[in-house]
Amino acid sequence: MSNYHYVKIPWHIRQYVKKELMDYEKNKKLLSKLKGSTRELLLLKLRLEQIERVFERLDKNDREAAQIIFIDKYTQGGAEVAKGISKGAYYNAMNKIIYLTAVEMELI
Repeated sequence: MSNYHYVKIPWHIRQYVKKELMDYEKNKKLLSKLKGSTRELLLLKLRLEQIERVFERLDKNDREAAQIIFIDKYTQGGAEVAKGISKGAYYNAMNKIIYLTAVEMELI
């Protein structure tokens, strides 16, 4: 993970991608309950598939970090206490996953 280089993401794109990642589980449940083929449903399904492709490509450590940060929704302090993840590792993983997701979503 430390050898991974990425470009700076514009703030508004970073916030959008972070929200999509944080809402992933909620949206996955929502999609399973909804029926139809409206544009919104298709876009939601596309976003979920893009996030899943990123999660599948992550190595074991980054996948665990993604689970802790975006699924379990631990804060940095909470992840450090409960899971033993350092501040640097937490933010490096979060930034890497946001970047990869933004690339997958063709936002950058």
